[in-house]
Amino acid sequence: MPYRHAWFWCLAILAMTALAFWPGYFSQLGTARVSSHVHAVTATAWILLIAAQSWSIDGGNRNLHRKLGLAIFAIVPLFFMGGVGAMHSMAVATGSGQDAFYDVWGPSLGIYDLVAALGYLALASMALKDRRRVALHAAWLLATPLLLVGPILSRIYPRYIPGLSMQGPEDFELFRWGIHLGGLTAIAMALWLWSRHRQAGAPWLAVTAINLTQLLLFETLGFAGAWKAVFVAFGHVPIAVLALGAAIAAAAALWWGWRAVPARRTSPADVRV
Repeated sequence: MPYRHAWFWCLAILAMTALAFWPGYFSQLGTARVSSHVHAVTATAWILLIAAQSWSIDGGNRNLHRKLGLAIFAIVPLFFMGGVGAMHSMAVATGSGQDAFYDVWGPSLGIYDLVAALGYLALASMALKDRRRVALHAAWLLATPLLLVGPILSRIYPRYIPGLSMQGPEDFELFRWGIHLGGLTAIAMALWLWSRHRQAGAPWLAVTAINLTQLLLFETLGFAGAWKAVFVAFGHVPIAVLALGAAIAAAAALWWGWRAVPARRTSPADVRV
């Protein structure tokens, strides 16, 4: 099987997540927004599902692997809804004009996360579409955590790289370097995996393109006045409406991926008279 022991690296990403988000989230669970909780729980569930899938197939337990795989139809819509909820919270903070950080970076983070959310949905749908092609199926699924690596490292790097730590509003400009270093690390990882699995390497090139698009739009469209107006307007849409729309979009994408594979033909020997 390709990508043996990938479950170990999925668990390592969870450990990195705890380190990255300890100051801003885990140490303040009681005061965190509901949208942050939903996003954290669904993201964790997704990584745990991929780890369990990797572990089960490594052990040769195909039956368990298939049963666990059905959870994709629940977790993907929930994770996508959680991502939309997190973007909504950022849009509200940006539009309030009372948060100095989001006043500078809110629209850029909004477009960054929008590309990530759509990219995640595309990768998950392609994993369903290629579920009978083992190497591609595995790569599409394992590419999704690389959309989390950038945001994780963007919070870790500034703590250990001199000159990148933000002490106050006067240092907000430094935030971009953490984002770019995290994104470039994810791109480097994707290209390294592509170099080792070129025959079924399309997923690694796809996630590279997604990360590049995020970084480019973060610095360009993210600062456009028109985009800021759209993003602030997004914050005025009722969260229930957005959650329903996200659920429908995710369900449609997964349905496309599932139906893209023809049904298995039944041989005459399998037909009982």
